Amino acid sequence: MLQALTSSLYRPVAVGGLLLALTLAYGHSARNHHTRRLVLHTVAEPDSIYLSAWRNGDVVLSDNPRVPSTLIFTTRASVSDGCRWLGTETLEPIGRSYLYRYEETILGCDEDAVPYRKTPRTGIVTVED
Repeated sequence: MLQALTSSLYRPVAVGGLLLALTLAYGHSARNHHTRRLVLHTVAEPDSIYLSAWRNGDVVLSDNPRVPSTLIFTTRASVSDGCRWLGTETLEPIGRSYLYRYEETILGCDEDAVPYRKTPRTGIVTVED
């Protein structure tokens, strides 16, 4: 058996078989990998700042879509009003969608800061596979 593995004819066959097995295993795991796109449907007040996970478009998650659970996204930022804010987005499952709630908390401000007013909002987040 050792002679077969050291033979110049069998080595490429063994390496090729190993590469084929790895390729098939990767393809199988890639097919089982599932992503879902969360699309936010809400109203934004003009000239308001939202510390949102959706600031750059839809949110894409990799997980098991059959297990709905509450999702919470948090974003911290120093804003031009001189304050540090925390934006919290809570998604509560309702069927294949989510109820959306956005709240802001002021974490602290500079001495002479004039905080912006808070802009809570609600909405719906739909799931697109």
